[in-house]
Amino acid sequence: MALFTRALIVALICMSAACSPAVAPISIAEPYPPPTPAIIGNIQHLPTGTLISLEQMVAGISGDRLIYIGETHDNPASHRLQVEVIRALHTRADQPIAVGMEMFNPKQQPILDAWIAGKLSEKEFIQQSNWYQTWRIDYGYYRQLLNTLRELKIPIVALNISRLDKIAAMSGDAILPTNIDPYYHQTMLAYFKGHSHGNANPDSFIQIQSLWDDTMAQSIVTFLQQANQLNTQMVVLAGDNHIRHGYGIPRRVFQQLPFGYTIIGNKDLEVDDSKKEQYMDVTLPEVPLPAYHYLVYTRYEAGPQRQQLGVMLEEKNETVTIKEVIKGTIAEHYNFQAGDIISAIDDTTVITPFDVIYAVSQCQTGDSLLLSFLRDGDPLKIAIKFQIINNEKGPIE
Repeated sequence: MALFTRALIVALICMSAACSPAVAPISIAEPYPPPTPAIIGNIQHLPTGTLISLEQMVAGISGDRLIYIGETHDNPASHRLQVEVIRALHTRADQPIAVGMEMFNPKQQPILDAWIAGKLSEKEFIQQSNWYQTWRIDYGYYRQLLNTLRELKIPIVALNISRLDKIAAMSGDAILPTNIDPYYHQTMLAYFKGHSHGNANPDSFIQIQSLWDDTMAQSIVTFLQQANQLNTQMVVLAGDNHIRHGYGIPRRVFQQLPFGYTIIGNKDLEVDDSKKEQYMDVTLPEVPLPAYHYLVYTRYEAGPQRQQLGVMLEEKNETVTIKEVIKGTIAEHYNFQAGDIISAIDDTTVITPFDVIYAVSQCQTGDSLLLSFLRDGDPLKIAIKFQIINNEKGPIE
C-alpha cells in the first residue's frame, strides 16, 4: 500500500507539472509582486502585495510606536511622502508625536527647539544650525517638511553623531563597532563597490555606517525612555540605507525597546533627466527580509531651482569681499570684480557671506536683486536679474 501511495503521488506531481503554467521565480524579499504593473503614486503592502491608499496605510500604522520613513535625500517625492504621512498621523493621533531626524545632531537640539517654538526666522535657523556645514544638501528639499513640523508644533529630535565625531570616525580616532549584521554587511559592501572611494577600506566604511546607525538607534531609545515621553509616537526620518530591511536602525532599537514598528520606503519608477548622472544603480544582494512594510512608488524628481551669483566670497576686515568672479556666471555678466565689497542687498545690510547666500537662495528665475558695493572706495549699485539656473551644486561661498 505504501508503494502504491508513493507511486500515485509521483504520478500526480508529474501530471501537475505537465498541466500547470510556468511560475516566475519567487523573490525572497518581495514574495508578492504588485497585482498590476506599478505606477507612480501606488502604495503597496509588501508582506501581502496588496495595493492600498494613503488613508489605509495610515490607519494601519497609526497604532505603532515607531514609524520609519526612508528617504532619498535629494528627491522631493521622498519629502512630500514624509509630510503627507506626518500630517495624517497628526490628524488621527490621540498621543503626542515627535519626529527624529538623521539630519541633525544633539548639539543642534536647542536650535531645533527654538525653531519649533517659532523663535527663529528661516534665515536664523539655517545659519545657527550650520545647515550647509553639517548636512550640506540644499535646504529647499527640506523646507516644506520643516515648516510643517513648525506649523504643527511637532518636536524634532536630533539623532545623528556630531560632525566632529564623524571626522574622528573617518580618521580612525573613534572606536568602531566590529559585530556587524551579515545582511547589513553585504548591502553596505555592495554600495561601497558601486562608488569610487579611492583607496578607502571597505571594512572601515561599513563600520562607520554601523556606528552612525548605532548612534541614531540609541538616540531614539534614550528619547522614548524619558519619563515624559512614555506614550510618544516617533516618526524617524533617515536615509533609505539606514532603515531598509530593518537591519540598520529598526533592529537596533527593537533589541532595546521591543515596540511595534513600521518601515515605509519608496522606489523610483522614473528618473528626471537632471538626476540621471547621480542616480545610484547598485545591484543589492538578496536579503530574506521584505525591504519595507509599505512601498510607495515615486519619481526621482528634479530639485529646487538654485540661483547663484558665481562668486567666491570672503570675510575681510569686517566686510564681505568678492575674492573671485567665476567665468560664465551672472556675476561676470554684470561686471562684478574681485575686490568689490558687498555692503547691502536690497534693504538688508550684508554682514557675513551667508547674508549673500541666503538672499540669492530665495530667488527664482526672473527675480531681481539690487546689490550695493564699494569699489575702490566708491559706492556703486548694480541691479541683477536671475536667468541662469544651477539645480544641484551647493552654495558658492
